[in-house]
Amino acid sequence: MSYQKEQDSNSNETKEMHKNFEEENPHPPAIEDVVNQQAQNVRNDKASIFCSDWIHIIYLSIFSVIGVTFRSFIGRLFGGDCDPQSAVKDWLYPLSHRICVTTNGRTEQYGGALFIDLPDNMFGSFIIGFFTGHSSEWPAIPFLKHDHPLQGDQGLHLGIRTALCGSLTTFSSWNSQMVLMMDGTANPYLGSQVISALFGYVIGLQCSIVSFRAGRTLSAWFQNRNNPYLFDSNLIRSVSELRPCHNHCHWLSPVTFVLSICVLIALYVWGDVYWGMSYYRELWIACLIAPLGTVTRWKLSKLNGKWSKYPWFPLGTWLANFFGSIFSAALTAIAYLNVVSGESGTTVLAALSLGFAGSLSTVSTYVKETVELSDKNPFHDKKAFAYSYFTILSCCFVGLLVYSPLVRYAA
Repeated sequence: MSYQKEQDSNSNETKEMHKNFEEENPHPPAIEDVVNQQAQNVRNDKASIFCSDWIHIIYLSIFSVIGVTFRSFIGRLFGGDCDPQSAVKDWLYPLSHRICVTTNGRTEQYGGALFIDLPDNMFGSFIIGFFTGHSSEWPAIPFLKHDHPLQGDQGLHLGIRTALCGSLTTFSSWNSQMVLMMDGTANPYLGSQVISALFGYVIGLQCSIVSFRAGRTLSAWFQNRNNPYLFDSNLIRSVSELRPCHNHCHWLSPVTFVLSICVLIALYVWGDVYWGMSYYRELWIACLIAPLGTVTRWKLSKLNGKWSKYPWFPLGTWLANFFGSIFSAALTAIAYLNVVSGESGTTVLAALSLGFAGSLSTVSTYVKETVELSDKNPFHDKKAFAYSYFTILSCCFVGLLVYSPLVRYAA
């Protein structure tokens, strides 16, 4: 009897040992199961990337419309409405026709070096400097605490920096005005204004750089107020994670922006239909096509750092400005030649220049990259100088190559 109990006890211990061993050393899964699990992980990753890309595209589209709107009205405010032929006599005109700081290079007014888009480029460079700060490790939104839920909204950050600032500033229109002034065909009264155009390039670049640095300085002030641990090593960040956010926070922000943009475009359409102003037709068409230029530039930006011979060179940004300059120069020449007849055709050309070409090119990112190249390298290093002026010279050359033959020999 005792022998039987001892055998049962040994058997139970053996089973328990086998059970523990199997738990600690499970059998390897079958190859088919491993392959299926890997395939499922790949599908999940692709779905996540797909959803993330679409969220980014939505934010890029929203802020593109905002940037184009700001650029158009700021351009009018500081000089666009001072030309009687292109003035828009609406609610802004009583103020804008008195503030004649800039000129479009087509009138008898001297001073084309202060080009129409100079205030836009300065304002956009200031904004990107404010939201970039002095370090990529700083919280993205300077006037909020580091643990605020919006600090983790990557789509919002991308929309502000890439779409808003990129569409508010424009390299292509700036370059086209300098090319138009150099050629002189469009302004027989003043003729070729090469010196003014060269000063226009230098003034445009330097003013944008100063605006970018001013934005970074203001950002540091806000960060010091809201996140003092960034500047005082004795202070420790109390919380490393973002504050919890209700479920509605994830969809409330983009939905609010989308509704606001729909209302804005509807107002432009109403201005076109009710007032019969081609300016508002140009605006709503430009707002619809601006996201295409912004998304193209965003995709091109992924080429930055991919040039094996010159990994420091922002190839994607240069390509965006280069192709934007070609497109804008061609549109400017076509508009001068009156190839497209009728007011509707002229409006569509202006909308393409304002919306697509203006959003494809960018001054804010170009200036940001120039300043960062200067900060990261020794003072005697030539990378920042080479990038900034190679961009200007190459775009100026290709702009003249496209514009001048068309207006001089195709007429």
